[in-house]
Amino acid sequence: MTSWVATASRHRVAHCPPRPSHGCQSVRRAAGRARIQSVPTMWLANASSRSGRLVDGPAQRFAAPGIRGAGMSHHPIAPLRGYHHLTMVTRDARENARFYRDLLRLRLVKQTVDLTMPDVRHVCYGDEIGAPGSLLTFFEWPDAPHGQRGWGGTEHIALRVASGAALAWWRGHLEREGVDLEGPFHDHTRPAIRFRDPDGLIVELVAPAGDDVPDGAPVFFVPAMAIGRIDHAALLATDRETASVYYQHMLGFDLAGEYPNPINPDRADLVFEIDGPAPAERLIVTLVDHDAVGRAVAGPGQIHHIAFCVPDEAVELVWQERIASAGVNVSDIQDRQYFHSIDFRDPDGHLLEIATAHPGFAIDEPLESLGQALKLPPWLEHRRDELERRLRPIDGDNE
Repeated sequence: MTSWVATASRHRVAHCPPRPSHGCQSVRRAAGRARIQSVPTMWLANASSRSGRLVDGPAQRFAAPGIRGAGMSHHPIAPLRGYHHLTMVTRDARENARFYRDLLRLRLVKQTVDLTMPDVRHVCYGDEIGAPGSLLTFFEWPDAPHGQRGWGGTEHIALRVASGAALAWWRGHLEREGVDLEGPFHDHTRPAIRFRDPDGLIVELVAPAGDDVPDGAPVFFVPAMAIGRIDHAALLATDRETASVYYQHMLGFDLAGEYPNPINPDRADLVFEIDGPAPAERLIVTLVDHDAVGRAVAGPGQIHHIAFCVPDEAVELVWQERIASAGVNVSDIQDRQYFHSIDFRDPDGHLLEIATAHPGFAIDEPLESLGQALKLPPWLEHRRDELERRLRPIDGDNE
């Protein structure tokens, strides 16, 4: 088994180049220009930087074509269309499946491997068709110590339900199953409950703003109560101005407001809205004290990366050039089998990704049998026997 040390070194939260492409297919880079990696990095992107803050004033760093601060709108021509997926780390894929598939009733839509580290299992959950925006994926690091929360890491993830009545059903269902939870409370404008998965990741379920959550819970589950799209991810960051400039002027998000954190009112939350299906999906940045909190450590219970959605490679290429033109280190476009993506980091070290909506999870198995067997890309098929021996089935005995 690949040691967790080797795995974590490839997936660390600390500032470093984007994810390696070993084993993946590099699709292309922009024609007629040098490798993106050679662009001088304007953000402090090394471990000696205390917070990844800008060397100079934030606005000056984004004085590039199409970026606000150069006298232009901060909204790109082709905005990011909400979330594509969130990827976390789990210690045990079987226990993970019992929680997300069996308890939360998400569909297991793909069993595969981490294409950069094929010895690592990668499982994906979502709606019935595995649509972008519904996807939660997990790398299995069985020998890794627990991840540690801190700046450059995450506070929680949140998923949507359709109504306050649906939220009441989930509250009752989770309580009957022995899950400790908090709420309902208001996560800024939306009623929510929160609980932890087996690795300690905080998960929220969020109902629409203005919905009341009844005291009693409906007895029977109906499809309208199913968990839907991602509502938000909550990141921990150290500097208000840096985060505000980066997410508004680099990625084109709208700053909806600044609010007290609903769990820890001494902290402030910057709430950004992302273009996409209404109501707007959100990114929440919780501001923390750099020295008091410390840097996050990757591992089970932490988010590995956050992926936003674009329709196709043509739009992705525009984003790649936009990010590089601002001096941010960004990867070549990588073939991840089910989508093509680019990776880069924000000033606090969060690993971000832009992923295409296509080709999707049905490229190598029928929709009706998604997630039932281990799937590998063509360039890893020669290792199938080895990987199937190494990775025990998610469903089976406990040996």
